[in-house]
Amino acid sequence: MTNPVTVKYMSRAEIERLMYSLTAEQGNAQAELFEALVRRLLEIMEQDAR
Repeated sequence: MTNPVTVKYMSRAEIERLMYSLTAEQGNAQAELFEALVRRLLEIMEQDAR
């Protein structure tokens, strides 16, 4: 099970896979905001990798 403690010990690849798998519940504004933040962070990380 993933929780804030286990995330601390995850590799970058594991975190990226987890972030790509997240989908916000429709109508949940906080979840939708979190999903948008994560997706933008991934875009920035991909740009920085180039």
